[in-house]
Amino acid sequence: MRRRKKPEEHDNLERWLITYADLITLLLAFFIMMYTFSKQDTQKYREVTGHLKTIFAGGPPVGAHGGALASVPFDISLAPRGSTKDVKERLEQEIDRAEANGDEVYKKMSVISDERGIVIRILDEAFFDPGKADLKQGAKKTLDRLAPVISAVSNPVRVEGHTDNIPIATSEFRSNWELSVRRATEVIRYLIERHELSPGRISAVGYAEYHPVVPNTTPENRSRNRRIEIIVSKSLQEKGYGQ
Repeated sequence: MRRRKKPEEHDNLERWLITYADLITLLLAFFIMMYTFSKQDTQKYREVTGHLKTIFAGGPPVGAHGGALASVPFDISLAPRGSTKDVKERLEQEIDRAEANGDEVYKKMSVISDERGIVIRILDEAFFDPGKADLKQGAKKTLDRLAPVISAVSNPVRVEGHTDNIPIATSEFRSNWELSVRRATEVIRYLIERHELSPGRISAVGYAEYHPVVPNTTPENRSRNRRIEIIVSKSLQEKGYGQ
């Protein structure tokens, strides 16, 4: 009987090595994944690691209702590819896809590159009623589709409001300055509150009629000048007009 027990005891002593090897392999895969995320998007990496610390300290489990990671808007399929050029391509693809589906809002949008970075130019009628600053429902749906692409890089984002040169004087807005600023602010408010863009990387500015894309000489030109521009800065340091 004693001779039979010895091999069994020997097997039990070595069995823990299998579990240990599996654990080491999982940890290695985990840290490789985290290293990759850190190189792609520093902000999202910090958010994820912060929530993981909460979990390891005894917080709610991953994916639980109301849990630590339930509110993290991080999707591997939307992971950044490292440049604003990629963002421009994805924005153009999104606009082309929406236009093909008959979305009228996207027909009033364009994507360009200039010294500021990647510029999403949206005619005001697509987002606002005349002389108003409340976002239309179609504008919110459009921002819902643009926000994941904008979030794919950590570059600063600036929203600019522009008007034509026809003065406005209403009970709500006494000048084009106030209208342009309010419209830009409404856009960033939605992006921050709905899509959790970091307030530290997004800003709003109103230029009134003083940065037209074409002379305000015809109704058609004035229509082109009334616009919202969402700029993804080409670098980690924001650039504006005249900089």
